[in-house]
Amino acid sequence: MFLTDEELRELTGYTYRSRQILWLKKNNWKFEVSAQLRPKVARSYFEIRLGGASNFLPSTSVQESPRPNFGALSQILRR
Repeated sequence: MFLTDEELRELTGYTYRSRQILWLKKNNWKFEVSAQLRPKVARSYFEIRLGGASNFLPSTSVQESPRPNFGALSQILRR
């Protein structure tokens, strides 16, 4: 359900919980802190974030990422 202490050390590169929390915040990872002040990262979130959960991807088509509207940007800059 959650990453183990060892997996958190491997992910963040840190042993100390405070450093792990700082790394998770800096890298925009979703996590909770337990009553024992341990960072808790859901295994399912970890798998999605690192691309290991292919069953969460659309199976029928590849979605393109949105592209910037440079025409709109040019209009703003001309003002």
